[in-house]
Amino acid sequence: MNLTEKQQGIADAELARAELYTTLSQLKDRLNYAQRVDDAVEDAKVRIAEQKQRYPLAFIAGVAGVAVVTGVAVWGVATAVAKRFR
Repeated sequence: MNLTEKQQGIADAELARAELYTTLSQLKDRLNYAQRVDDAVEDAKVRIAEQKQRYPLAFIAGVAGVAVVTGVAVWGVATAVAKRFR
């Protein structure tokens, strides 16, 4: 093995190592579900805050609507449970 072949081998190894680190970094980002959930929650918080500032009445109406739907759902479940235990 001459010097040129040795240097080429070292360069190839360094390139393979760099590609491996890139791949591992991408896999880490894709497989880190806790971080992905945290990022999604943070993005949702920012979007909600922006909508709240931009359209305050629509935001209030949306919150009220969600509260009504949740209340109706809880009432329905409570009624069904109460009927089962009579």
